[in-house]
Parts: sequence; C-alpha cells; structure tokens
Amino acid sequence: GYDHLPFLFALLIVGGSLKEAAKIITSFTLAHSLTLAVATLGWVNLSSTIVEPLIAASIVYVGIENLVRRDYKKRWLLTWCFGLIHGFGFASVLRELGIGANGSGVAMPLFSFNLGVEIGQIAIAVLVLPIIWRLHK
Repeated sequence: GYDHLPFLFALLIVGGSLKEAAKIITSFTLAHSLTLAVATLGWVNLSSTIVEPLIAASIVYVGIENLVRRDYKKRWLLTWCFGLIHGFGFASVLRELGIGANGSGVAMPLFSFNLGVEIGQIAIAVLVLPIIWRLHK
C-alpha cells in the first residue's frame, strides 16, 4: 500500500549497496510473509485499530533512527521485526479480496502476492538508490 512506500524510502535513504538494500528488503518480505500467512489462514487475527497505528509508528521510528543513528549494519533485523507488523496489515487487503474465504486455496495467492511485493520493492530500490548515492556525494 501507499503507507509502505515511505517506509521503504526511509529504509533506503541512508544509502548502502544494492546488496545491503536487497538484504533489508528480503528480510522484510520474509517476515511479512510469515504473519501474512498466519493471518490469512485465520490462526492469528489482529484488529486494524492496532495494526495500522503500529505500521505508522514503524515509519516514524525508521525516520527518527535515520537522524540519530550512524551504524545501519543490522537494519535488516529491525526491518524483519517491522515486517511482522506490516504482514498483518497486508492480510486485511487479501481478506478483502476473498483469499482463503470459503475454503479457497491460499498457497498460490500468498506466494504470488509476496513475490510481487519483493519484485516491486527491489525495482523501487534499483530506481531510487542511484539517486540516493548521488545525493550522498
């Protein structure tokens, strides 16, 4: 969703190599895949009144961290944790689309959704990182 783009930009704005960005992006995708699956299957259900403010807080936290922190080597771990939260937000979208309703299969829609998110994030990183690197110079 649109709230994810500022989060991704905030993660990438500190620079780093494309390999580091891919590690951050992939850790996010793996984490949100986990919570997306358990939420879509109905094993865990968190209200959007809890999830949406947590997603917003994750964006604010990364922005503040960008201002005060200088070492981003473990950013992938932070991104993993926030990916868990974002996965619950993505689950509401899939439920609205009817994924998993009435006993319908969830494996292929979940895989396709996660693959699409991963490809989209890496595509954005490929476009944005050269600009960020140029600005850092």
